[in-house]
Amino acid sequence: MRRSFSLVLMAGLLAALAGPGRSEEQGTSLDGLQSFDRAVQELIDRWGIPGASLAVAKDGRLVLAKGYGYADRNAKKPVTPETLFRTGSINKTVTAVAVLRLVEAKKLALDDPALPILARASLVPARLGDARAASITVRQLLNHSAGFDRAVSGDPFFLPRLGEVARRQRVAPVTCEAIITDSLERKLDFAPGARFAYSNLGYCMLGKIVEIAAGESFRSYVSRELMRPSTGKEFLLGKSIEPLPAETRYYAQEDQARVTAAPGIDAALGVPPPYGSYSIENMEALGAWVATPADVLKFFLAIDGARGTALLSAESLRLMRERPVFESGEAGRPGYYALGVSVNRGAKGDNWWHTGSQPGVQTMVLRTREGYSWAVAFNSRPKDRPTFIREFDRALWDAARSVSRWPEGEIAEARSR
Repeated sequence: MRRSFSLVLMAGLLAALAGPGRSEEQGTSLDGLQSFDRAVQELIDRWGIPGASLAVAKDGRLVLAKGYGYADRNAKKPVTPETLFRTGSINKTVTAVAVLRLVEAKKLALDDPALPILARASLVPARLGDARAASITVRQLLNHSAGFDRAVSGDPFFLPRLGEVARRQRVAPVTCEAIITDSLERKLDFAPGARFAYSNLGYCMLGKIVEIAAGESFRSYVSRELMRPSTGKEFLLGKSIEPLPAETRYYAQEDQARVTAAPGIDAALGVPPPYGSYSIENMEALGAWVATPADVLKFFLAIDGARGTALLSAESLRLMRERPVFESGEAGRPGYYALGVSVNRGAKGDNWWHTGSQPGVQTMVLRTREGYSWAVAFNSRPKDRPTFIREFDRALWDAARSVSRWPEGEIAEARSR
C-alpha cells in the first residue's frame, strides 16, 4: 500500500515539474507523423507557451490535425483541433484572394488608382497630406509599396500611433475608416511604388475597396466567395477584450505584459494583457480572422485547387506569386512578398506562405514545392520573436523531412489518439 502511494505521489510530482504547457495531444493523425508531435511539444515546452495547434497536409490531403498543451492554462483546458486561434496577418492572404476574385469579375483592376475608389465611401479627406497619395494603386497596396512605412511613422493599429489617431480624429475605439482618413491627411513615408515596406494600413484600405467593389460587407463577401467553398464555414472575427466561446486564451510574455489599454477599450474591465492592448475589431481585412489551423490550411490549399475547387484562376495565381518590381530595383534574393503571400522561388517550384503575429499569438501557414503543407498557431508570442519564428519554422521542416513515407488517405480515415 505504501509503495502504491509513493508511485502516485511521484507521478503527480513529475506532472507538476513538466510545467503548464504539458498535456496529452488532442486530435487525429495518420500513421508515421510522430515527428510533428515531438516538434510542437518540444517547442511549447522550451519557449514556455501554454498551447499550440497544428494541421498538416500532403498533396492536398489533410493528414494531421492536433492540439498540444492548454487553451486555458488555469482551467487545464486542452487545445483541440477545434480550438479557435487568431490568425494574425494570415488574414491578409484572405483579403488578397478577395481582391483578385474581384479583378477576375472585372469589378477592379490591379492598376486602378485606390483613392477614387475609397472616395466613393467618403474615406478620402478634402485635402491630402501628400499629393503623391493620388497615384497609389490597388497593386501597390497588395504588395506593400504604397508609401506607408511603420518603421518611419509608426503603425496606426497599435500604440502609440493608435492613440494619436484617436485624438486627431476624435474617435474611440479607432476604426479602420478613421485610420484611412488620418493617414491620408499625413505625408507619405516614400513615393508609391518605390520600395517594399510592410503595411497594415494598406490592407485596411484594401478591405474597404473590397466592400465598395463587391457592394456588400467584407465579411459577407469573403464568407460566401472564399470561406464556405474552402472550409464550409463563415469568416469569423475576434473580440478585443475576450475570447470567443471556442477560442483559446492568449498569454502575454514580458514586454507584452506592460502594454496599456488602447483608446476606447475599457481598462476598468480588468482584462489581462494582451487583451485590450489593441482593437482587433478594426482589423477585419488584415488581422481579425479567427479560425482553426485546419481551416486555415484548407483555405490555403483551395487557392490553387490543391484541395477542392480552385478559388483563383491560373492567371490570378500567377499574378499573386509573381515577383514585384519596384523603382528601387531588385534585391536578387529568392524570397519576396508578392500579392498577399511571401514566396521563395526555386527551380522545382515555389514555397509560399504567410505568418501572423500579434501580442499573445504567433501563426504561420506554408505551402511547399514538395507537396506537404502546414498551418500552426501558438497562444503566446515570445519576446524574442525572430528567433522563435526561425526555430519553429526549422522544426516543422525537419519534422516533414524526417517522414520516411507519407501515409495515404485522409485524416477522417485515421483513429483518434
